[in-house]
Amino acid sequence: MKANRPTLKTSHLFLFGILAVLLSFLPFLLLGTDAIVPYHDQLDGEIIAYIYRAKYLFGGEIIPEFMNGASPNTLTPPAPLAVLLFKVFTPFTAYLLLQFGGQLTAFVGMFLLAVKLSGNKWNALIVALLYAFLPFLPVYGLSQYGIPLLLVCLWELYRGTHKGFSYAYIALYTAMSSLVLCGFVWLAGWAILLVTLCFRKALKSCLPMLWGFLLMLGIYLSENLSLLLQILGLKDSYVSHKIEYAATGSSFLSSFTEQLLHGSDHYLDRHEGILFLSILLLAGILVAYKKCDKETLQRSKWLLLDLALICAFCLIAAFWQSSSSFALRSNLGTLGAFQIGRVMWLAPTLWYAALSICLSILWKHRHTWLRYFGYGLSLLVLGITGILCFKHSLVKPCIQELLIEDYETISWSDYYASDVMVQVETFLLEQEGLTKEEYKVASLGIDPASALYHGFYCVDGYSNNYDLDYKKAFRAVIAPELERNAWLKDYYDNWGNRCYLFSSEIPGYFNIEKGSFWYNDLQLDTDALKALGCDYILSAAYIVNAADIHLQLLSQEPCQTPESYYAIYIYKIVP
Repeated sequence: MKANRPTLKTSHLFLFGILAVLLSFLPFLLLGTDAIVPYHDQLDGEIIAYIYRAKYLFGGEIIPEFMNGASPNTLTPPAPLAVLLFKVFTPFTAYLLLQFGGQLTAFVGMFLLAVKLSGNKWNALIVALLYAFLPFLPVYGLSQYGIPLLLVCLWELYRGTHKGFSYAYIALYTAMSSLVLCGFVWLAGWAILLVTLCFRKALKSCLPMLWGFLLMLGIYLSENLSLLLQILGLKDSYVSHKIEYAATGSSFLSSFTEQLLHGSDHYLDRHEGILFLSILLLAGILVAYKKCDKETLQRSKWLLLDLALICAFCLIAAFWQSSSSFALRSNLGTLGAFQIGRVMWLAPTLWYAALSICLSILWKHRHTWLRYFGYGLSLLVLGITGILCFKHSLVKPCIQELLIEDYETISWSDYYASDVMVQVETFLLEQEGLTKEEYKVASLGIDPASALYHGFYCVDGYSNNYDLDYKKAFRAVIAPELERNAWLKDYYDNWGNRCYLFSSEIPGYFNIEKGSFWYNDLQLDTDALKALGCDYILSAAYIVNAADIHLQLLSQEPCQTPESYYAIYIYKIVP
């Protein structure tokens, strides 16, 4: 594919796209901590990991506030370099910098990639804007946002151009992404590519690619050294609770179909229209093969290769999630919990690269009989994709928060409840004479992340790699509730990342809005909870039978404010 150099008009469009992305940040800046952000896998886990790894950046064998004093490996940030942002800035500011930097990188990378694939500046602008507004989670750094620009750098290294910039970005991407979420895919794919190139040409011409690979490998190994040593049993004596993971497999065919047609989890890229357009164009080119010019055929080959890669990734993910793979995974111990299906994290980039190629083919034939058909089809696909991208974008709920007076969605400040937690801290200091360092708490009906965000010492938490012995000790606390609900029992015993105080009265709900619920028959083993060192329970709902389980309500009036999402009742564990 011939390289395309940017022109003055291309630069103007590029700057227009940058401005559009920057303008989307305005709602977040206006709302501040009242901004609406996805809290699953962000506020409940990764933000806490960043905060505490930043706090103990230059030392500390344990994190005393987290899960009764856990190893730092229990909180592994997905973008290690981003820890510095949380060291310098407030958590909310650091989060916004991750989001803004990620979206800008996504736009720049996809714009350059689309220009290379299609040679059309308008095509590049549209595709890059769509990609920049996909709902990737900012806490993952450049893991997904940065993929298009990484592909551009790989292309430049292959051609032997812009090597300095390419090496610099590879280093930045590696330091701002996760080895276990996507880095392993890059290392495996890159290694296969190098082997392939060695068979096709002299090793000397592959050297820039080799140096780039070694740079990425070296950075990933250095920033994940502690975790890798733990997995190999060379550091940290604890056995990870991952060894008890027992996920349920799905049908291979249904999983493959779901991945191909819709995607899932963290890579919902709204590509349905792109798939339809790609199939239709390839079918048309096949029918009119002899009449197609060389450039159209070349781009159709790129499109076919792109779709083949996506299908290969879907096959890998479907197999890893299928029932037939669990026999293999059950023999791998902790490694059996490794999610090879995350190869699909690369799929959004490939889908929008496919869109760019499709649009370039239609543009190529704009003067033929395909003119109106091509324009109409392009507008239809772009319209549907654009609507879906905006509907699920990160900025949409913030715009709704600004425009709709009674828009009720939990915000950053609602979730972390700093105003309420200040009241809790003050109450325990004034009534019990204790500072936060002198007692430990557990949360009920409110995510432990809220207490951790405010610096309380907690016996609970959310981690995908903590001590199996601690999981078993904590299970004794919630065993009565687990026996009352099969879903909760399976959720904790066969997964267990959430080491929470569960209740069978409200299974699956970790955030109870004030005045909406109370516990009638809570069954917790508070003796076992006390044995873990816990002194108080911070409950988002009143506990009717508190005295029966050795809990003393310290004040009938909960800690709350008129604007707070939560009302927190403070219970003391008593003999």
